[in-house]
Amino acid sequence: MDRRHFLTLSLLGASAPGLALARQATSAPPPFPPVDERSVWLVGDSAPPNALKSAERLLELVKARGRIREAYLSGGTVEELEKRFAKLLGKEDCAFLATGTLANHLAVRVLAGEASRVIVSRESHLYADESDATQMLSGLNLVALGGGKAVPGLTEIKAAVDEAENGPYPLKVGAIALESPVRRVKGEMIDPAVLREIAAYARSKNIRLHLDGARLLLAPPGYDIAGTAALFDTVYVSLYKYLDAPFGAVLAGSKVDIDKVRDLRHRFGGTIYQAWECAVPVLAALDDFDARHAAAFAAADQLFAALKAQGLATVKPAPNASNIRELLVKPKVAEGVFDRMRVAGVRMLKPEDGLIEIYVNDTITRRPVEEYVKLFAG
Repeated sequence: MDRRHFLTLSLLGASAPGLALARQATSAPPPFPPVDERSVWLVGDSAPPNALKSAERLLELVKARGRIREAYLSGGTVEELEKRFAKLLGKEDCAFLATGTLANHLAVRVLAGEASRVIVSRESHLYADESDATQMLSGLNLVALGGGKAVPGLTEIKAAVDEAENGPYPLKVGAIALESPVRRVKGEMIDPAVLREIAAYARSKNIRLHLDGARLLLAPPGYDIAGTAALFDTVYVSLYKYLDAPFGAVLAGSKVDIDKVRDLRHRFGGTIYQAWECAVPVLAALDDFDARHAAAFAAADQLFAALKAQGLATVKPAPNASNIRELLVKPKVAEGVFDRMRVAGVRMLKPEDGLIEIYVNDTITRRPVEEYVKLFAG
């Protein structure tokens, strides 16, 4: 089942009593109980936002901070946010953008310069989810490689560059855009050694590199985020998927490149009046993000170890996984675990062919590991 569709159904079941009663009347499985502080999402990057609680939290943070406003994304907490991400990603500068679509688009447009050809991963959001915006609005030709994989192979990339440069009408490849983690490939991250090989080749050809790192901070604790970012000219990170913003993105790079991005942001209608509503909760989330992230992964590791010890499930090997793990569960577990989790208020994807995708996020720490083990065991 599509993850977004699953979350939509889950939220409807939790917030629409009439719909829940209708489902019960037709002998459908029992609805999820109402969302509360013990609700757990073992699917998705974080718990879906609650409008009332988000508003209450924003008011609390604003009162604590005092003056927070900026004007047209200049100064105030937006500038503070940009500086914080520039430091986190090891870049000279950083710009706030309203959407990841715009961040990816402006990044490759700036990096490509006068060249018209950009190599991208076929499974990336830039190629598959952005309605050909880059092609239509900036006239760039996106050459998609590496179908079904987290990253195109270096041989594949070299062949595409050679074809462009040595055809009857030679063309310059201006940029390569990669995504990591890759949500379409079970959140797989690109192996650092592969990244270094691609980066070295790109530099040798004067081809610039962009990273769609929307979920980069969901890498396992200890992952070298700044080291990865250093291989790329620009890096985009999402603010709303797991950092509590209502929307928004940041794009980091050199001062020269980010100055061009800010200019294009305005030309594309993206210099909104203010974005402190995004900056304030993200700054607060970053303060303890590493600790919460580490605690979530520690809890997940304890859970997986306990399931293995009791002969209930094992983790499918995935050396480059981000926050998504595949559990191979025993038939007796797969038969009823989804409904047991549902009744207990734990959202989880249904098993498929004995496999369950478990998304590690900080909601897993809302309950003791032993409680999850009992739900798996039945």
